[in-house]
Amino acid sequence: MEDLLKQTAHRPYPIPDAPWLMTQTWENLLFMHWPVDPEVVRKYVTPELELDTRDGQAWVTISPFQVKHQRFRALPEIPFLNTYLELNVRTYVKRNGRNGIYFFSLDANLAPAVLAANGLLALPYKYAKMSFEGENDFDEIKASGKVFAAVGPFRFTNSRISEEGGFGKFDAVYKPLSKPYLYEPGTLEHWLVERYCLFTTRDGKVLRGDIHHLPWNVSEASAKMVMNTMSPVPLSGNPLLQYCESKKVLMFPFIED
Repeated sequence: MEDLLKQTAHRPYPIPDAPWLMTQTWENLLFMHWPVDPEVVRKYVTPELELDTRDGQAWVTISPFQVKHQRFRALPEIPFLNTYLELNVRTYVKRNGRNGIYFFSLDANLAPAVLAANGLLALPYKYAKMSFEGENDFDEIKASGKVFAAVGPFRFTNSRISEEGGFGKFDAVYKPLSKPYLYEPGTLEHWLVERYCLFTTRDGKVLRGDIHHLPWNVSEASAKMVMNTMSPVPLSGNPLLQYCESKKVLMFPFIED
């Protein structure tokens, strides 16, 4: 962990002074980014936060992934509580000079994690029935004129247990199409993923949760969407797709912002 904490040159602002609280590893993560009218998104974001837009567009991102090696600081991993699936729906906001994330929902298939996040962090976690299937062998994929070994394809499904009316469902097959890149600052691809805090509200107060990880090294990706009723905001057109095989993350305590 100390080596990870020493690598901070890529961050837009310093790591918090407080000790990190929890660590996770996110695996086989897919980013699906859609541009959306800011006026539509504004209705779903708490008024204390300013929308973070690019070229006049707000963005909504859906991300399915595996959570592994979850543990709290100074504690070992606890079997059956250290691995689960998660599916996030988010948009982009800013406050007090920090560009961050605002979650519409976070689905997970581990009930204790959902209860803890809702009660302690005021995050909109939802309990869902989820599945992840992946190929163990390697495919030879031709991309940009080069042949390389890439994992996949993967199939991720989500069905929110408490939801009615067909909402909270997701079914997609995806895989990487290129080697991973570190995108240059200023590019859209960099702007979308290089976020080091999230915002939420509780009892009328804005809370900020900081995270830390190495820069996102993401691959171009393809995805076949079978079902998607996750977003409260209508999504249209083809999303910008990015894939990350693995990312170790440190999470810090929430503070009032």
